[in-house]
Amino acid sequence: MAKHTDITKPSVLIIDDEYRSFRSLLRLISPDWFSVTWVPDEQQGLKTLKDQARKVRIIIIDLKSSGMGGGGFLQQARQIAPQAAILITAPLGPFLYREGIFYDFSGPNLKKDINAILLSITREMGIAHSPEKNKAQPHKHRERFGVIIGRSKGINDVYRLIENLKDSCATVLIQGESGTGKELVAQTIHQTSTRKNHPFVALNCGAIPANLIESELFGHERGAFTTAMYQRKGKFEIAHGGTLFLDEIGELDRELQVKLLRVLQEREFQRVGGNQSYKTDVRIIAATSRDLKKAVHSGHFRDDLFYRLNVVPIHIPPLRERREDIPLLLDHFFKEFAKDMDRQAPLLAPEVSSLLLNYSYQGNVRELTNIVERLLVICSNGKITSQDLPQEVREEAGETPGPAKLLKELPNDGVPLQELEKELILKTLKMTSWNKAAAARMLGMTRRLLYLRLEQYGFSAQ
Repeated sequence: MAKHTDITKPSVLIIDDEYRSFRSLLRLISPDWFSVTWVPDEQQGLKTLKDQARKVRIIIIDLKSSGMGGGGFLQQARQIAPQAAILITAPLGPFLYREGIFYDFSGPNLKKDINAILLSITREMGIAHSPEKNKAQPHKHRERFGVIIGRSKGINDVYRLIENLKDSCATVLIQGESGTGKELVAQTIHQTSTRKNHPFVALNCGAIPANLIESELFGHERGAFTTAMYQRKGKFEIAHGGTLFLDEIGELDRELQVKLLRVLQEREFQRVGGNQSYKTDVRIIAATSRDLKKAVHSGHFRDDLFYRLNVVPIHIPPLRERREDIPLLLDHFFKEFAKDMDRQAPLLAPEVSSLLLNYSYQGNVRELTNIVERLLVICSNGKITSQDLPQEVREEAGETPGPAKLLKELPNDGVPLQELEKELILKTLKMTSWNKAAAARMLGMTRRLLYLRLEQYGFSAQ
């Protein structure tokens, strides 16, 4: 008998057949979420079930198992452990038996989607599936750090770097795709540092026109330019003693890069239109969704500024590379948004859990958050089915036709290229929550060209 037991996690009993078809499930089922016991046949399964009747929550067995058969086992198992859900595999896919009712699991592949299937069952049963924090075991990862949520190795590496920075004022460069939570990491660095009682000021360098960003950074004197009716402090003055977070630093033009480098080196600046120098004491945390090393090699970003910013580099991996964080994030945001809307967290149909857990989330955590909020807004009956999911989630699973399929199977009368481009631009903007700089990079075009296309296709340039 193979075991991996832990009473703090939902217990899964696997009953194999003569071909040992389910032996591989032992390595596929996450030990962080479930305690697993494997037995080779029904007789030993019943014996184990009698010994652990109160612990076993999910049983996995094949419909045509050898020995007494799946049907015979089902009858005895429901008497021994009536609270257990029984997942029965069949030629056309798995189905679930629970509390006298059979539920169809059409769609999910048992071995490919086993964790998604088990998580959806435990959610329906109201069973907590988050691993218990255990400081005595070094392989146990944290599930959150401040406002950051995740327990993957990649996100725990970020946690450790933040902890190491708590007594330092070193400059930090955070790199990661749009929507990965770079500002949350910056806020957490600030809140755990010695500067936490001073201001945290954020500036998105990609969201402000180039002719205004210098004034945003350094402030301006009255009369410095036509619309400068009053003296105005910049972000360096406002953030004095605290932290200045410069998001999308890769979007700064080279002239501003030179001025920023001087401030970092000299620790002083001048307001636009002024001659007086002001001392500054700020901790700089910069962030970008661009590959700054490539930008340096291509001549778009100064190498001396890059090395000045890249004192402590932090890389946030995209969500598709840390899929073990997706269940935690979904659970968190469903509960948070449901609480804000004064309603119960919804029940997810099994296929919904599978689709959400296996979706690629090109917009990362931001896209996941938007999907959860949208589902809660449109589904007021407390039950979410696959038809409620956004089109892009269903398209990726092959449930609905999308642009990629149109390219493979063109209709006889063809498809206007303009329509494909229009749909692609709109989907990319939705993925990036209408971040034009990020969308332009993903599409391989300049921001100017993107704005022209938005105007051409009648999209709001919000």
